[in-house]
Amino acid sequence: MELNKIYNENCLETMAKMPDCFVDLVVTSPPYDNLREYKGYSFDFEKIAKELFRVVKDGGVIVWVVGDATKDGCESLTSFKQAIYFVEQCGFKLHDTMIYEKETLPLTHRRYEQHFEYMFILVKGKLKTFNGLMEKSIHFGQSKVSAKNSASLNEKGSKQGGKLGKVMPNIQIEREYLGIRNRIKRT
Repeated sequence: MELNKIYNENCLETMAKMPDCFVDLVVTSPPYDNLREYKGYSFDFEKIAKELFRVVKDGGVIVWVVGDATKDGCESLTSFKQAIYFVEQCGFKLHDTMIYEKETLPLTHRRYEQHFEYMFILVKGKLKTFNGLMEKSIHFGQSKVSAKNSASLNEKGSKQGGKLGKVMPNIQIEREYLGIRNRIKRT
């Protein structure tokens, strides 16, 4: 297995070339519920999940972005079934469930618009590294404490000068990403 090389092939073929405990991080949004045509490619979730457990290092992370199809007014529950399978059948721990809020076109049907997908953060064993996405905070360095201690915490927080100071919430919004991308293009 050659590092820093792109392999354009079935992921099961690629993972078969990898030794055990080879990968630190996997980020993927796999096909689900036959919502799209993938030129004859079939997606064997259970084999992929088990192979991921084999190739991910102890402390390694999988970010599994998935949603659910709706048929006859009922969601498929594929996302939850997959998360449960990762935990109960493979041995991963579900470290966090994040929500990816996406921009979608309005549809006309008898239900609320689906504006999100789940991002299951799965860990093999004990989490080794956490590098949370950070955002600016006017309350950096503060915590919920008595009024007696709040003055000293405010002073500490103000010394940060608007630096990145708190971990973002576990809802990630596509428009925030697009806004950042557009600001970068203008610079």
